[in-house]
Amino acid sequence: MDDRSGRLLRKRLFLGLGLSLAYAAVLYLLIWRGSGGMLFISGLIFMPMAIASVFSAVADPLGRASIGTHLKWALIGIAVLLVLSIIVFREGGICVAMAAPFFFAGAALGSSLTVALLRKRALRHTPPLMILAPLLLAPFEPHLDYRMVDEQVVSIIEIDAPRADVWAQTVEIRDIRKPELKPTFSHNVVGVPTPVNARMEGQGVGAVRQLRWTKGVRFEEVVTAWDQDRRLAWDFRFGPDSIPDAVEAHIDVDSSYLKLARGDYVLEDLPNNRTRLTLTTRYRMATPINAYCALWGKIFLNDFHSTVLKVIKDRSEAQA
Repeated sequence: MDDRSGRLLRKRLFLGLGLSLAYAAVLYLLIWRGSGGMLFISGLIFMPMAIASVFSAVADPLGRASIGTHLKWALIGIAVLLVLSIIVFREGGICVAMAAPFFFAGAALGSSLTVALLRKRALRHTPPLMILAPLLLAPFEPHLDYRMVDEQVVSIIEIDAPRADVWAQTVEIRDIRKPELKPTFSHNVVGVPTPVNARMEGQGVGAVRQLRWTKGVRFEEVVTAWDQDRRLAWDFRFGPDSIPDAVEAHIDVDSSYLKLARGDYVLEDLPNNRTRLTLTTRYRMATPINAYCALWGKIFLNDFHSTVLKVIKDRSEAQA
């Protein structure tokens, strides 16, 4: 490659990167910020395909570079986009972590298809259809129905303390200090908020436990079962400001596609005056990627469960 060809290629690469990032911003504002809901297909699949297609079509309009080269460009471009989404649009770590696999896979697919089309003279006019696909699909996606599934995450811990002591540390978990929290992937890598306080208002069925987490997260647990020293169950209740947009603007835990529903603690006697404590959280979801979302649900809830159960265990054993 001579100097002139090299300069032309660099210009096309920078132009492709600039135009693809500009188009990404447009899609982000229309699909993720402007849709008023969660658009899984157009937002997680067709959006990265379209962004990578813009890059490949502008940088190499005849498809002369190898597929490997195009894939490298696409993956670098998506990595830049994800970093910018955190810096510029203040995206939360939860959304970025969950979307990243789809964005990289979609970009690889979009780039590969675009190159294949560009190499066929009769099909070189078709990449714009791929580029416009997320915009064409977005208005129709809210009308699609997905199968509702019920999921639950169960965590168990054994505590060297009698049930009465464990119950006292379970019903209310006041003033959780940072040194009491165990390191987890969700909290220390992804940046999920951590629990700060759980304060019970009243006793028995109908009592309300006020939950406060870091980063301004606040919600309630309405008690539905109260069996002293044995079982505490509740329904989750979220308000419009329970989870600030700065924490997570896209994942609504009280919506038509995801609902954090119920939870309970169960306390059982063990030999030698010990207690088995079981924490269960139940939720429902209806998305085209239920299995994938359930995987992340297990990660996030298991990390939360293990964190709060450790606090209960440490405090109960210290009291005993």
